[in-house]
Amino acid sequence: MAQASLPTGSLSIFRPAQPPKGLAARGGFIPKDEIFLRITADDQVVAFCGHVDLGTGIATSLAQIVAEELDARPAQVRMVLGHTEDTPDQGATIASETIQVTAIPLRRAAAQARRLLLERAAELTGRAIGTMTLREGELVCKPPLPNRVYCIGDLVEGVELRVLLDDAAVVKSTSEYRLVGRDMPRVDIPDKVTGRAVYVHDVRVDGMLHGRVVRPPYEGYDHGPYVGRALLSVDRASVAHLPGVVDVVVVGDFVGVVAEREEQAAAAAQALRVEWAPVALPDLTDPVEAVRDNPATPRVVLDRGTLEDGLAGAKTVLEREYFWPYQMHGSIGPSCSVADWQDGKLKVWSGTQNPHMLRADLALLMGLSTADIQVIRHEAAGCYGRNCADDVGGDAALLSRAVGRPVRVQLSREQEHVWEPKGAAQLVRIRGGIDASGQPVAYDLDTSYPSNVSPLLALVLTGVVPADVPSVAQMGDRTSVPPYDYP
Repeated sequence: MAQASLPTGSLSIFRPAQPPKGLAARGGFIPKDEIFLRITADDQVVAFCGHVDLGTGIATSLAQIVAEELDARPAQVRMVLGHTEDTPDQGATIASETIQVTAIPLRRAAAQARRLLLERAAELTGRAIGTMTLREGELVCKPPLPNRVYCIGDLVEGVELRVLLDDAAVVKSTSEYRLVGRDMPRVDIPDKVTGRAVYVHDVRVDGMLHGRVVRPPYEGYDHGPYVGRALLSVDRASVAHLPGVVDVVVVGDFVGVVAEREEQAAAAAQALRVEWAPVALPDLTDPVEAVRDNPATPRVVLDRGTLEDGLAGAKTVLEREYFWPYQMHGSIGPSCSVADWQDGKLKVWSGTQNPHMLRADLALLMGLSTADIQVIRHEAAGCYGRNCADDVGGDAALLSRAVGRPVRVQLSREQEHVWEPKGAAQLVRIRGGIDASGQPVAYDLDTSYPSNVSPLLALVLTGVVPADVPSVAQMGDRTSVPPYDYP
C-alpha cells in the first residue's frame, strides 16, 4: 500500500548574516543567515538558540516563551541549542544571558509568526483578522468555522514563507501571559532519569578509534616561554608492541596516541616514553602573595568625590582584605569529545559551553574556514565556566586528521583537574567609613583579578597561537562598582 506523503510548507523567521562575536572573529568566519523560528506543515515548531543548556533548564523555559508568544502548546515547540550548523552565533553561554538576552529575538520571532499566521488564516477563511486568534496551536474564530479546524501547521501548508525578523514586533504584555511564569515540567528530565539521554560521552560513530593525550610537564599553564617548546623527544618504539595501537601523533608540544579500543589507548599513553625539557614554573605555594606580586596595570573604573575627606569625617572606619582562591570546576566526569575529519571537513561532537567560539578556534587550529566545521553539541558533565570540554575537542580534531578516521578522546581525571581553566583568584582590599547614623560616607575598593581568555589548549601546544604573553581579560570591573544607590 502506498504511504501517504507528509504535508509540505513552512514559515521561517530569520535575520541576515551577522558579524562574528568576540573570539569567534578568529578562524575565517563565514556568516550565514540566522534562523530563529520555523513552523512546518506537520504542525511542528522548531526554535533555534546559539546558547546551550548547562542544566539550568533553558530548553524548557525558551520553549515556554516561544509557545506563549505564538499561542502554541509548549509540547509543540522543540528547541535546538548550540549546534553550529543550525543556530545563530549568540556568543558565550554565560552570566544568565540566555533568558535576558538571547530569548529576546525568539520572543519577537514568535510574536511576528503569530501575526503572519493570522494573516494567512484571513486569506484562507475570508474572515477579518480581528475575529480570529490562536489558542494552544489552533485557530479560534468568532463565530466558529463550520466543519473545519485549522492548526498552525495547516496555515503554512503549501507555502514557503521566509520572513526577516522584525525587531519591532509587538509582544504580549505580562498581563496576557498564560504560560510564562508558571511551573512547567523540564523537557530534559524524562530522558535523563530513564537513561535515554545521549551525553557527549555516549557518542559513537562508525569506524571510530580512541585517543589519549600526553600532557606537558608545565601543568595547567597556557602561557609562558616554555609552552609549545618543551618537547625533546618521543619514543614511538616504546608502544609499537602494544595491541591495538594505530598511531602516535606529535605536533609541537601536543602528543597523543590513537588505538582501536579505549583501554588500549589509555595503556599506550601511559607507556609512551616522552622526554621534556626542564621547566621552571612560577611559585604559587602562597597564592595571596602570588596575586599580590602579579604584574598589573592600575585601572580606575570609578572615582567620585574626595575619598580621604570622607574617611576623615567618618565615625567608624574599617579596612579589610579578602582573598578568593583559584577554584576548580571539579566536573563529575572528565571531558570527552569525538571528531571526524573527512575530505578536508571537520565534524566535532562536544560538551562545550560555547559551540560557536569553539568552531572558530578549531578553524584556526586546522587551517579551515568555519563553513567547513560543524560542532554538534551534547550535554556533558557540567561546567559553569569553561572546563576542558573545548580543549579535548581540539585534541580529538588533531588525532582524527592524523589518522583519517573518527577519534574519541576522553581525558583522565588527573588531566581534567590539572588542566581545566580554573576560576580566577581575586584579592580584594576595602576601606570604608560610616557616619554616626550608620550611613556610608566613604568607600574604597581595589581588586586584583588576574584572568586570561583561556585559549584552546591545542592552539598553544602546537604553536599556532604564540604563548609568550597571555591575552588578559579585564574582569575586575564586573564586581568593583556596587549595584546599589546610596549617598
